[in-house]
Amino acid sequence: MPPPATAWSVPFSTPTPPLTVSTPSALDTIALLPLAARVGSYVHNEHKAGRTPIFDLNGITLSPPIPRGLAGAPCGGIGGGAIGRGVRGEFRRYSIVPGRYRHVVSPSSVFACRVAGRGIEDASTTLSVEKPASSSPLAGWKWGSDPSVKLGERSTYHALYPRSWTEFKDPTNKNTGVSITERQVSPFLPDNYTDSALPCAVFAFDVVNESEEDREVSIFFSFENTDGGDARDDKEHAKHTPVPAPADSFRRRADPVETLSGGQGVVMQHVRHRKVVYDVAAPPAPGVGLSCCAAESAPSPPPPTAAKPPPTTFTEQLNLCLLTPPSSDTVAASSLTSYNPGDRAQAEALWSEFSSTGSLPSVNDGFRSSSTVRDPSAQRQSSAVCQKVTVKPGETRTLVFSLAWDMRLAHFGSGSSLPRRHSLFFPGSEPSSPAIAGIALKRYGGWEQKIEEWQRPIQENEELPDFFKAQLYNELYYLADGGTIWVDSTRAVSNGGVVPEDVEVKAETMRRSLSGDGAGLLGGVDYDEVLGEAERLMGEIETKAHVAQGDPAVIGEFLYLEGHEYVMYNTSDVHFYASFALRACFPQLQLSVLRDYADAVFDEDGEVRKLLGEGVRERRKVEGALVHDLGSPCEHPVLKVNAYNFQDVSRWKDLPCKFVLMVVRDVQPRGGGEPHMDFLRAVYGAAESCMERAARLWDKEGSGMIKNEGFPDQTYDVWIADGVSAYTGGLWVAAFSGMARLATLMGDPAKAEEYTAKADKARGIYNEMLWNGEYFNYSERDKNSTSIMADQLCGHWWSQVCGLPGVVSEERAEKTLGKVYEMNVLRWKELCGGVLNGAVNGMRPDGKVDGSCLQSKEVWTGTTYALASAMLHSSAPSNSLRESAFNTARGVFEAGWERFGYSFATPEAWDRSGNFRSLGYMRPLCVWGMNHDGMLEKGGAK
Repeated sequence: MPPPATAWSVPFSTPTPPLTVSTPSALDTIALLPLAARVGSYVHNEHKAGRTPIFDLNGITLSPPIPRGLAGAPCGGIGGGAIGRGVRGEFRRYSIVPGRYRHVVSPSSVFACRVAGRGIEDASTTLSVEKPASSSPLAGWKWGSDPSVKLGERSTYHALYPRSWTEFKDPTNKNTGVSITERQVSPFLPDNYTDSALPCAVFAFDVVNESEEDREVSIFFSFENTDGGDARDDKEHAKHTPVPAPADSFRRRADPVETLSGGQGVVMQHVRHRKVVYDVAAPPAPGVGLSCCAAESAPSPPPPTAAKPPPTTFTEQLNLCLLTPPSSDTVAASSLTSYNPGDRAQAEALWSEFSSTGSLPSVNDGFRSSSTVRDPSAQRQSSAVCQKVTVKPGETRTLVFSLAWDMRLAHFGSGSSLPRRHSLFFPGSEPSSPAIAGIALKRYGGWEQKIEEWQRPIQENEELPDFFKAQLYNELYYLADGGTIWVDSTRAVSNGGVVPEDVEVKAETMRRSLSGDGAGLLGGVDYDEVLGEAERLMGEIETKAHVAQGDPAVIGEFLYLEGHEYVMYNTSDVHFYASFALRACFPQLQLSVLRDYADAVFDEDGEVRKLLGEGVRERRKVEGALVHDLGSPCEHPVLKVNAYNFQDVSRWKDLPCKFVLMVVRDVQPRGGGEPHMDFLRAVYGAAESCMERAARLWDKEGSGMIKNEGFPDQTYDVWIADGVSAYTGGLWVAAFSGMARLATLMGDPAKAEEYTAKADKARGIYNEMLWNGEYFNYSERDKNSTSIMADQLCGHWWSQVCGLPGVVSEERAEKTLGKVYEMNVLRWKELCGGVLNGAVNGMRPDGKVDGSCLQSKEVWTGTTYALASAMLHSSAPSNSLRESAFNTARGVFEAGWERFGYSFATPEAWDRSGNFRSLGYMRPLCVWGMNHDGMLEKGGAK
């Protein structure tokens, strides 16, 4: 199966651009010194306490992790953790542990091939050019980068997420006539709430023999028993391992899979001990409040007893499984339960056997049928599976492998844990990775069919540019690889809600079952029965999910990080942009996120903390305010919100407006139908509360228009607006129009009329105070008030998305968007040397970049897509902006993916030189705003 012509492609020989973090200018640095001192102190104290700061910065320079460029499509569904790959065959990025990204390349996690036939000698190689250091025992294998192989000259990577293809032409460089295409498939299936939760991937190798002779072709798949941890994590594990260690404790172990008729392979188990870094049971500090729900319903405390001291450590366990179909009349399968990639003799024996016979070593060759590594030190462990087939001239044969990983409990810094979504399908205590891998082998053909059907309307629309046909889908990687977890409902448990099982009891049962008993890993479990029961449960759960209307007790809770470096879940100001993708692909999860925001409106957390932006002390969460985020994995997400501590988010003006607009959009099902009234009834009170609070606090004179307060009080959190502003003011107008829509749906015409009057009044003020004849001024009183903001019509764009009355006339909207395109896209292109570079946030009317702050000088990738979407949503009769829209979006692709090397890690921002800030970020999912509700699909609305 060849890759689609529109897939993003990169030859192995493409040089990897160095990734460089954006740094402030010398002048900016002087002004930022007090801020740097506060951030440095905070980061140091968090690391000292064993926590990950919400900004993953390290060292005296406060630098983020800087991985290599040119990442490939990640493996896995959503919510169970992801394993990332590069474009040259390597496994290189792990986000299995909540909140933790590790960029490590394990040489023993690799594919290799051998081709044999008449006149062919020594035709074997790894299918990767990432050769380890010469000191590694694996350096003795023949790698694709070896001079005799030169795999990089004949190999090309392609990606159209959630699939990728790697084409290897004559991979062994022996003129064998054999070519191989590896196809990676992950179960990312829109509007599917069971298969999509499976942490697994399938690798299908299409082997083509274009010679005139039979060819015997073998492919082996080796994978290290690891959760991706690096030296820091190994040090923590060693420090917190019980001493003396229990007799049945272990670090790594592996056993063969013997009771699954549809597969042959190996299951591995990996254990890591970690420190509890947040005490969820600690009494509140002075001034710290409880949620109002908890305060009203909490039972009387029991009489004091001799309390068991809280745990200081917890144990994470990961099960992995490599699986391949069993041997048949035409395909010979073999497996190697365990080998030590750090042992030179074992590494040499494995490669010698494979390169000479096309099979893996047997137990009698010095390798054990099962293996347990009890030493918590540096000894490594890997496993492998292999298939061998004879391919006749002109024939194509397919060899298939699956990889599954199962960390069924998502652990947080409090030591508490919640079962992940996929654990619902496997209620027993046995490791579920063999059954997940078996389901993958059984179902991947159906997955591919569904993926092709989903993508076909865009791929077949000849009016769309090819780059967009790939970019629309490739940016979706972040829903799976955004530090994503999908768990049973936190709040439902906390407030006594009903869930499919009592998740606290379930979690404790899992913890006991994963403790290790010294017996075989699988304990004689019949995995045919486990797989069959899982498929039955998946069918039942799938049916219920589609009518859940986002109820977390049914659909669970979906949590993803703001960025790989910004360790906060479901950041509301950014998710506002990204939510187009979640609505398009998993609308029930989008409704669940909004329900979590609504529930948190009525919470209060009086913890007083120093804010990094100005150094002032403010309460963490006030009642009636929309949350900035749903917390950090270092604490207890959803129950402990607003991990962000840079500005006082209770004073941010955009948050309540954005919440209301998402509710207005999402109450209507994608594709039409009756409104989600159960959902609306659950969130309407929160929408009323947060909007009324905003009007009370920030429109004190009753003019009808909200006003910024001269500090960064919206998503641009270092860019100051003062008075009425284009960005916040437009959102305010649209939100009141939205409240009128919601009140009508709730059967309250009087309230709807009141909200309509407020919107009309605010609309008049907005246009009168900010329109200058060409565009809308940035703000009323700021020193750069006449700056041209790329995102100035955000509120009007959303009014178009939601079918609400416009914030401005279509004539003014078209004129403004044309001016933004002229200055923030085309003039910016000139300043960048004549190459497209996205849309810069701020430009001055004289054609210079707005230099008032770091963010005004940046390109924000997500808001560039938002600008393009606003152009497409323009309903002016001429709508001359369609070409401009795609040219604007093209800048993110050409700059970020083609020149800068940010593939599958699109950052929040870059500067004129392409230096990044926050690599791997949520907001670029806004590319789906350009295809809102299928408007660009063949036969769609536009």
